[in-house]
Amino acid sequence: MLILTRRPGERVVIGDEILVTVMGVSGHTVRLGIAAPEGIPIYREEIWLAVMEENRAAAEANVDALPAEGPSAPTDAPSAPGTDAPPPAQTPTEDPPTGH
Repeated sequence: MLILTRRPGERVVIGDEILVTVMGVSGHTVRLGIAAPEGIPIYREEIWLAVMEENRAAAEANVDALPAEGPSAPTDAPSAPGTDAPPPAQTPTEDPPTGH
């Protein structure tokens, strides 16, 4: 593990395409800005670990326990564009609370 000391505004370059900037430090919290190419996913570690666990669980799932048919569409789903079916009825919603 490489351990660096950086101040706000200073940067670290990873490879040729990833730039990490220290945006600010407050107590024990550091804010980082990460610039990377669009195709490179960036996750917080806890999210990445949760995704890996979900993938592991899905890979270990018993295929025989899965339903034979795919999921069915809900009966109140809107119709596809271009069909003659009327749109679903709208349910009134509550007004959002005001911030006083």
